[in-house]
Amino acid sequence: MPLVEADFETTDAPSQERILGAAQYAPGTEVAAKLIKTVGSNWGKRPLHAPGVVDTSALLTADDIDRLIDSRTLRVSQLWVCNEGRNLPPSTYMSVGEQTRGRSVGATTDVRRVMSLATEGSPDPVKVAQHLANGASLTLNQVDQYIPNLRAMCEQFEEATHIRAGVIIFVTPPSAQAFSLHSDPHDILVMQTHGTKQWEIHPTVWEKKNDPDAQIRHLVMRPGDMLYVPEGTPHVVRTNEEGLSIHQTIQFNVPRYGQLAAKVLMRAFEQYSSERDDQFSGAAPMLNGGGQEIADKLRDSLEEFAEALKGADINNLVDGHLRSATPRQRTLATGRISAIAASDNVNAQTTLRRTVNLDVTAQDERVHTRFGQRSFTSPATTEKYLRAIADTTQSFTSESISDELDEASRLLLCQRLVREGALAVA
Repeated sequence: MPLVEADFETTDAPSQERILGAAQYAPGTEVAAKLIKTVGSNWGKRPLHAPGVVDTSALLTADDIDRLIDSRTLRVSQLWVCNEGRNLPPSTYMSVGEQTRGRSVGATTDVRRVMSLATEGSPDPVKVAQHLANGASLTLNQVDQYIPNLRAMCEQFEEATHIRAGVIIFVTPPSAQAFSLHSDPHDILVMQTHGTKQWEIHPTVWEKKNDPDAQIRHLVMRPGDMLYVPEGTPHVVRTNEEGLSIHQTIQFNVPRYGQLAAKVLMRAFEQYSSERDDQFSGAAPMLNGGGQEIADKLRDSLEEFAEALKGADINNLVDGHLRSATPRQRTLATGRISAIAASDNVNAQTTLRRTVNLDVTAQDERVHTRFGQRSFTSPATTEKYLRAIADTTQSFTSESISDELDEASRLLLCQRLVREGALAVA
């Protein structure tokens, strides 16, 4: 008897293996790895300007940004309009629905209006364009959360560095300057995608301590250029009269040895104190006025900890911290809807390919096929057919891969695997 849909069951479970992630269809996802390699020994120390190293096909264009604003999906936290060093009130460029709202009166109404803008408001494309025409700059925040190409780029950066990252986009009109001389509380990798921008970069924190000859740098960023600027580096950025500038920035924090030492010491102390619960589990006195009692209680314990630290396995402590510091796996676009749509057109002659590795096991008269975050359960009769798919590295059709099932069952099984993302049309 041919298989039917009711014979199959799919469940999701946490897994580190990705399936149909953004990196599988986003162009230019090698950008992050190339930029990290380019920064090299400048990491956390000096600025670096690298002309022409960026694959801009992975980045947003002016048309993309137009469509994004026109879509009205952005919220107050995701789009800022800045002019002469200050953020303009969201009410001057955001709106709620299509209805005209009068000026609010009274504190309660004001709060409701602000909350409406924050939760329901979306950019008014005409107002945003007018601000830009009048010399204001646009800042698009958290772009990696909703643009698959940039999300894939950040994921690759995080896999290579174990450092959490995000993307922000700056759109600056001609002859404009969004902010005066300032420094950022994070490192940045700048990618110029449109127009030019003049950068004035002052000596970094590291250079002030280690290079007395470091000078202010002046450079021009052009499309395809990359610029690395370490955390805390004073800089000012301006456009010239030639036209609009767009650049996209990966923001992150290079860990400092002092920060790592504190984390490793904390891990060592947690291990030490867990073995001496009777010593550290008691309630401390009231903190206000209890300092001397606390100091007396901890003095001997901390001296013992310092002695025990001499024999600690530092490599193991560091490895443990690095494992815990691995950024949480991002929830990537799965392509699930596209996969379901594609399965509708699969027939016996459709050429297919595996998208992920399949792990096929038989248990209790059922076959369990695991791939990525999914577990696909089917009748025992499907085992040999599924193993044939799991073993192949070539393209195939539902007819050519194996003759273990009847024609209708083979086609239904392949359609279901396409729908689940394990197979794709070649």
